[in-house]
Amino acid sequence: MAQDPTGPEHQRILEETRQLADDARSLYDTLQRENPLAYYYEQNPYAVLGAAAGLGYILGGGLFTPFTRRLLRVGLKTMAIPVAAKQLKELAQNAGGADISLGQGDVPAAE
Repeated sequence: MAQDPTGPEHQRILEETRQLADDARSLYDTLQRENPLAYYYEQNPYAVLGAAAGLGYILGGGLFTPFTRRLLRVGLKTMAIPVAAKQLKELAQNAGGADISLGQGDVPAAE
């Protein structure tokens, strides 16, 4: 037996669908008016694009790949070099080698 397209069940479904569409349209309008990402994008577009790329990389499953391990290794080494250089310089200065220079911007300590 076929359902009556003008029956109460059909009318209820149509009304709920209209309400859902109205709610979605209202949410879209609100987001378009009060979008914080638009403000951040206007202020610093490269940061927003970088964050979106990073989030896409993570959500895409790139977090546990050999490329990520290599990238982390290089990043950690890059971060460790300035720390190690600073510690070596302090160690050398404490040992009496006040004229040791470890980088281009280093100025020898006054004696």
